[in-house]
Amino acid sequence: MEYSLRICNMLHDDHMTTIGLLERIEAALPRVGRKSPPDVNDAELSRLLGDLAATMQGEVTSHFEFEEQNLFTRIEEMGETPMIGILRGEHEIIRPLAADLMQAVAAARSEGFSAESWAAFYDLGLELADRETFHIQKEEMAFLPLLDQIIDEEEDNDLCQAFTAARSG
Repeated sequence: MEYSLRICNMLHDDHMTTIGLLERIEAALPRVGRKSPPDVNDAELSRLLGDLAATMQGEVTSHFEFEEQNLFTRIEEMGETPMIGILRGEHEIIRPLAADLMQAVAAARSEGFSAESWAAFYDLGLELADRETFHIQKEEMAFLPLLDQIIDEEEDNDLCQAFTAARSG
């Protein structure tokens, strides 16, 4: 999808990167299965764990915080509080799931997976993929198109700078 505003396109690109990662999780975990822990030295799994750590950290910290501090309030001022309430609520559910998964990634990278830690990682990974995918779909269908209509060019430039700073800081 192509938006008229750069900030919407930047958020969309972030979403597509995250969706790509979530699709990899949804494909990789069932391929291994829940019962037998994989070897964390497997190149594909190692790459997935590294990408998961990097992408989810950015998604649930800078991306979520940027939306909450810079964009949700604009929509709420228009009276669209039900939509923002849903998105905020999903952020609050996804954050601890991502934090737990990131702890599992860190532990796996240093100690490997036990049968128990793999089962927990497996369950967390699939739950996070499901919830985050559904969340992104909502933002893509309603939130970004609305932003694309209400933000002017000057605000767009300011928001792009703020988002870039948030992502790098």
